[in-house]
Amino acid sequence: MAFEFSLAAVLRYRQGLEQRARLRLRSLHARRVALTREVEQTHDARMHLETSARRQLRSRLIPAVELQYLAASCDTLGRRQQQLQAALLQLQDEITVQARRYQEERRQREALESLRDLRFSEYRLQQQRRQQAALDELFLLRRKQV
Repeated sequence: MAFEFSLAAVLRYRQGLEQRARLRLRSLHARRVALTREVEQTHDARMHLETSARRQLRSRLIPAVELQYLAASCDTLGRRQQQLQAALLQLQDEITVQARRYQEERRQREALESLRDLRFSEYRLQQQRRQQAALDELFLLRRKQV
């Protein structure tokens, strides 16, 4: 008789939930990396624009329309950077929540695996006892025949 874990379907279900939670967490981390990169790029673009504007102001007179354009561009980049920072904070909260979910799914899967391992150990012990009982009975039968 082969070992059969009665909660095998539940274990597979828990493994699937854990895998989905892990993949979701990995996806959120990838989004965080991309968003962080975008924040840095926006910051760099703004700094470059401000440096360029200062350099132009020192070297020559700039028409008012060009100065307004540079100021509006800097403001736009600043607002975009703030939006990205806010999105990054919100994403970090999502990552924290998802990490907790993943840990919970993992704990539940590990609990079922521990139960399965315990049941398998009990099964093996029962098998060994049956084998020993069969050997003992065979020994006694041979002894009676002699």
